[in-house]
Amino acid sequence: MFPLNKPFSARHAPALPPQPRLCIAAIALLAVMVLGTALSLTASYHDTLRQEQNNLRNLATAFSAQTASAAYALDRLLDNAREDYLESTARAASGDSQRPAMRLPPLPRDVLGISLLDQDGHLLAGSPLPPDMPANTVPGPDDTLAITISGIDAASGRGILTLGRPLLDDSGKRIGAMVARIDSVYFVNLYAQVALGDGGSITLMHADGTMLARGPAAAGVVGRSFAGTPLFQSQLPVSAFGTFEAISPTHGVRRIYGYSKVRSYPLVMIAGMDKEDALAFWHERVAIAAGLLGLATLSLCVMAWRISRDAARRSALIERLGASEARLARSADYLGSILGAIASPVYVLNSQRRFVLVNDAYCRFAGKRREELLGRLEQETPDAHGAGEREQTYARVLAGGGDMVDETEVVDSAGQMRTFISTTSRLISDTGEAQIVCVRTDISERKMAEVRLAYLADFDLPTELPNQARFLRTLDAEIHAAGGGECVGVMALSLERLQEIIDLMGHAAGDTVLRQAAQLLRQAAPDASVARTMGNQFALSIRCDGERGSLAALAARLHGALSDAVAVGQRDFYLGPAIGIASFPDDGSAAGELLRRADVARHRAAGEGQDAVQFFSESSHLVLDERLAMESQLRQALQRGELRLAYQPKVDIPSGRITGFEALLRWTSPVLGEVPPTRFIPIAEASGAIVSIGAWVVAEACRHMRAWQDSLGRQVKVAVNLSPRQFQRDALIPMLRQCLAANSIAPGSLELEITESTVMASHEDIDVLLQDIRSLGVDIAIDDFGTGYSSLAYLKRLPAQCLKIDRAFIRDLGHDEESLAIVRTIVNLCQGLKMTVVAEGVETPRQLELLRELGCHAYQGFLFSRPLEAEAVLSLLRAQDAGDAPAGSSAPEANAING
Repeated sequence: MFPLNKPFSARHAPALPPQPRLCIAAIALLAVMVLGTALSLTASYHDTLRQEQNNLRNLATAFSAQTASAAYALDRLLDNAREDYLESTARAASGDSQRPAMRLPPLPRDVLGISLLDQDGHLLAGSPLPPDMPANTVPGPDDTLAITISGIDAASGRGILTLGRPLLDDSGKRIGAMVARIDSVYFVNLYAQVALGDGGSITLMHADGTMLARGPAAAGVVGRSFAGTPLFQSQLPVSAFGTFEAISPTHGVRRIYGYSKVRSYPLVMIAGMDKEDALAFWHERVAIAAGLLGLATLSLCVMAWRISRDAARRSALIERLGASEARLARSADYLGSILGAIASPVYVLNSQRRFVLVNDAYCRFAGKRREELLGRLEQETPDAHGAGEREQTYARVLAGGGDMVDETEVVDSAGQMRTFISTTSRLISDTGEAQIVCVRTDISERKMAEVRLAYLADFDLPTELPNQARFLRTLDAEIHAAGGGECVGVMALSLERLQEIIDLMGHAAGDTVLRQAAQLLRQAAPDASVARTMGNQFALSIRCDGERGSLAALAARLHGALSDAVAVGQRDFYLGPAIGIASFPDDGSAAGELLRRADVARHRAAGEGQDAVQFFSESSHLVLDERLAMESQLRQALQRGELRLAYQPKVDIPSGRITGFEALLRWTSPVLGEVPPTRFIPIAEASGAIVSIGAWVVAEACRHMRAWQDSLGRQVKVAVNLSPRQFQRDALIPMLRQCLAANSIAPGSLELEITESTVMASHEDIDVLLQDIRSLGVDIAIDDFGTGYSSLAYLKRLPAQCLKIDRAFIRDLGHDEESLAIVRTIVNLCQGLKMTVVAEGVETPRQLELLRELGCHAYQGFLFSRPLEAEAVLSLLRAQDAGDAPAGSSAPEANAING
């Protein structure tokens, strides 16, 4: 061997050994070099593979934690949807019809929908499932979790990942299923950020071997089952994480893999790369070693020169090996850059709880540079607030307790309290040291949104008062606390003129008035629970002494406070308060029942125009119930054929002959029996049903007129009463025209009776409408004349042919001089205006005699006949035409027909 510390020259060269010895020495030297290089390359080969496999395993572990966080976030969304659904269902079951329908909060961008299904797969809440969604998307009867992929795009491999869990009620009984859908592109984009060479990939697999997502994306493999691969056959049954080497089932190339199960979910993360890519650096070393050996062989020919050059080459080899080690160190930096691309804070601690790796997101959270954090104790960072709890988590994880996910509150570098979902896992470093990796997902904004939604669910924004739902809960608690020995008063209060202010000045002014009203209520009733229930309505509850006096005094105080002028925009307004009162236990034992009954009393106070403070009355409640029941039956009476017409004869006073009939509506209900017109006509007017009923009356009267005309050979005049609600020109005129044409009714045969108050309601509109009616050949009579406005100036302009004197004046004829004077005046007025006058309600011969003396033209009433059925009318007219009907003050035949 030549000394390596002296330069080689011919002058100082030692004597050459003999040739055989030199050859042996050269061969021995070459053998040593070959053996050393082979051993070095072999060791480097295994080190390189082990290093890359550890990197892939750690990468799979990091993505496993990230995937667990995403799946956990989906589970939280499902849990929130379940809680909202159960709460809304409980509200509906309790009769709370005022509470809004369940609404889900806004979903993250990549979450496609949350669906709650019943046992039969019908949608209960949330977004509907696509019709092509596979059946295994929804967990079966024995499943607790179903994770599937569907809707896979054959070109891109993109699909829809679904996470399904059973839907349980509060008792743990299964009532359906919950399904969350997320676009797989969320995971594909996340995995594609990692560069592992041309054949490298990050893959999310189901525990049954189905590929769910792959980055970079690949067509034709997503959705396939790889259950027969070594990973699922031999690796996963032994360990939840690790590494292995195998032939790729998709490309047929030998690859190395790192894998890690996803905590709490049937998912597996796999990070893989081509084995040749992993050995790229090692192949460079092989090439270098081969070159060196070739040069060494050639240099043996000149031993002296070879020795000097060999030293230089060895030095170069050392430098290159150092560069190779530097590249290995850069691999760790490469892993750090991958973690830096993750938006959630990620950090790794050694067993002493010192930072060994942090990503950029954690540096931003801590407000420090990476160099300031590495090597420092974790508890020295700004989030020392919960250091004790985190230390307990770290200890359990290092002790083999498995991955842990918990919700924690942490103070960031700005001193703000933030809420995170922290996933803590255990990993092993290259040196075999147990370390801790923690991934944090910031849910602070979601928490704030939940708090805001909780406030909106219980409070009214304009007044900051509790809403109806919260008021009912408070009232229910007060009732339970009172038991049976105390009284709880409930008041329903409305501002009847609030809408006028809103119409005049807008909703902002209305909100101002509501806030002022709320303040007045708090001041006037400081001991009461005050709430805004809806629109212009408020509610109060207060303990009382069981006497109505205290509640009445409080209601009077509230009414007085709200009756004063309220200033809005430099103008004074009056709110028109109306208050209804109910009390526990007299008027009910449930919160909803008490509020409803107080509102019934409030409605009566607002509508009666008398006392604006009303106590609930069971009798008035029964009247309301009866009226609503009658209205319900009346709305169906026309379709069920329960209505019919009766006809009151009109008799000419001088001759005693029948001149026509008035059509009177009758109703026989199978539920209510025979209902008097005085009861159902006002209800029909108020509900609007009178419009369709009135049209039927005209059509039915015309049909009878045509039948009588066909039987008698002459027209019979019939008068029909019109309701004020029918006075709509667009509907009334076409209806009249159609009925007259369909039955060939001659002009002057149909007469419409309208009340005096209707005539005076709208001069211009009524004038035009009455002229149009007259143009159809229909006569007009003014009914109940003398009970309304009795405007003689306007009567002169009406196209009316007849006035009917109200029965109120006819009833007292012969007993009351004032009634006689009024009737005489009306008769003289009609004679002057060339109008026919008809007296209603004539029941005695004396009344008829006085009307004959006054010159009244005709009358109708029980003196001649009660109202007749349509069949009896024809018999009566035939008897009159034959001369059998008497022309005097009574008609026995008619009375006989009526029974």
